[in-house]
Amino acid sequence: MKRPRSTYFCACLALAAALFCASPFPASARYYYSWEKKPAKSFLIKTRVRRWQTATSGQVRASIVTPADLWSPPTDNISMGNTNDFKVMDAPLYLLSAEVQPVRGFSVEFETGDNSFSGGKYYEHDWLHATNKTLYLYSGAVWESPQHRDYAKSSAETGGTARQYSLAAYLNVYKTDPLAQDEEYEVAHSLDFFAGYSWYETKVRLFNGYTIMSTDVFLPTPPVGPTIGLDSRATMRWSGWRFGFREQASLGKNFFAEGKFAFGPLMKYKGSNYWNLDTTLQNPGIRSSATGTLVEFSLSASYRFWEHFEFEGGWMACSYKAASGKQTYYYTDGSTWEGKLNKVSATRKGVFFGLSWKY
Repeated sequence: MKRPRSTYFCACLALAAALFCASPFPASARYYYSWEKKPAKSFLIKTRVRRWQTATSGQVRASIVTPADLWSPPTDNISMGNTNDFKVMDAPLYLLSAEVQPVRGFSVEFETGDNSFSGGKYYEHDWLHATNKTLYLYSGAVWESPQHRDYAKSSAETGGTARQYSLAAYLNVYKTDPLAQDEEYEVAHSLDFFAGYSWYETKVRLFNGYTIMSTDVFLPTPPVGPTIGLDSRATMRWSGWRFGFREQASLGKNFFAEGKFAFGPLMKYKGSNYWNLDTTLQNPGIRSSATGTLVEFSLSASYRFWEHFEFEGGWMACSYKAASGKQTYYYTDGSTWEGKLNKVSATRKGVFFGLSWKY
């Protein structure tokens, strides 16, 4: 008995459809083309050790408004002052931090670091400032509208130490669900807001002084040449509250990136100086204070090379600035004299690398 042609036609059509719909790859390969959600990764504690190759500098500028009768003819609104430039205080700063996450989405981090440096440079400029004024100086010279014009300049070598502490609490405000593709690639990122306290101090020793420029146009200044017996000290300290955000991203199964920005709107500056060659001053004889700002930024990338361990490298910078404050002189006879702190700043920046452990 012959089967109808329509029966063969239907059978062939069904077979062709089955072959068309079937995947030519095994089940494991088909999994590569499917996305699946993975549980979010977390940690209980994370520790980091980093070597920050810092390029560090600082500047302090102070002045007074001279009495009008100091000049002939009497002239008001003339400032005299000095600018202290601390340069090339470069040295590796070693940072150690620990971050604890007691509950998911909230963590607390403590960080400390210190270093010592040598081979630094110090320059002191003694100047006059008189916008749109004509100054008739004792030597007979005439200066027209001087703008922080030096009448004396000296230098010294420096060495010293730097130390910092910081404490921050992080709150996660946004986080994407990690997605995996055949366990080979991950895409995820999180955003944390944080607030905390920062403290940073640099202590500097000044020695091997040298007078670069000497004039008699205004006040008698030391002659050009070595400053015999210089062994002075200066301390600069910044502290205050800061806040900001931290962005963390997963670039692959073992590759990660992190960016961090912080701002301190009310950083307190305290400075003190001991000039061993000025016997009329106490120890410390010059003390200054101001309120300024802190801007901090870092960007890094890391690679997980063994289970809980990651190697990281990046760039980081901190900038402290204050526009005004006060500077007070304390004399051995008990008297004091107060001037204006015009400007104070400190900058640290450079690349870093380190090792972290997360559990």
